[in-house]
Amino acid sequence: MQPYTIFRPDNQTNAIIFNSPHSGTYLPKDFLKKISIDPEILHFSGDILVDQLISDIPLCGATGLINNFARTYVDTNRAADEIDSEMFHIPGQPPKYNNTDKVARGFGVFSRKSYNGLNIYPDQLPFSEINRRLDQVYYPVHKALNHLLEARLNKYNYYLLIDCHSMPSYQFIDPGFTSNMQADLVIGDCFNKSCSPELSHYMGAYFSNHGLNVTYNKPYSGGFNTRHYGQYDHKDADNRQAIQLEFKRSLYMDERSLKPNDGFLPLRDIITGLGEDLNKNISSLFSSEQGL
Repeated sequence: MQPYTIFRPDNQTNAIIFNSPHSGTYLPKDFLKKISIDPEILHFSGDILVDQLISDIPLCGATGLINNFARTYVDTNRAADEIDSEMFHIPGQPPKYNNTDKVARGFGVFSRKSYNGLNIYPDQLPFSEINRRLDQVYYPVHKALNHLLEARLNKYNYYLLIDCHSMPSYQFIDPGFTSNMQADLVIGDCFNKSCSPELSHYMGAYFSNHGLNVTYNKPYSGGFNTRHYGQYDHKDADNRQAIQLEFKRSLYMDERSLKPNDGFLPLRDIITGLGEDLNKNISSLFSSEQGL
């Protein structure tokens, strides 16, 4: 299985990449032999259907990148060293890994827990599994993404990564919650560090004008991809921007069956419309000194 799929436009007219790192569903056979959980449960951890929501983006001159492997196997929206050493049988002194809050909760680059807190594995995994999965999925995905971004930077003197995600509705988490307590879309720009506030709010206004309730950075300010590739706050690198879009799943899918609902096609059209809008106006959203 190829770790990713690239959807290229027939006529590339901008340096925009729509990325879906969590919509993949492929689980290798050897992985399925190691787990002690119903594999269907693992799909609730992913951003099911987000790849289809952005499928028409190439019509707008932009490019789409889709991860094919499920995030519970390898999560490419993490740093490569966000690893829970206790998941693996490591002879001797274990390497020093980045024990972030996500790792502690079971959601590092290799998931230890399902979305509802169940253990995925009954036993520790071989130490060799770390590099095998990183080499199989993680590094190829980031090599491809980096290549796409750098090629566009060289051609257009800027790039914009739009990292696309989904969040469970409050009512799916707890039926006692009401839907009006939650935004339809959370835009993450790492608090103006990965993307200019002008661009963030331009995109927010677009979605608001199309009927979505939009908030910024809370509770999702941007994951690894947004922080790593978005360098707006770096000197001489503010033409490398990234933004995260986190859509409420109930907008477009039945969260119990993971099937599209009546809102799927309207939301896909809205997202495609964003691509069309940015294709026309992206140059005005970057500073003039960047030579656009």
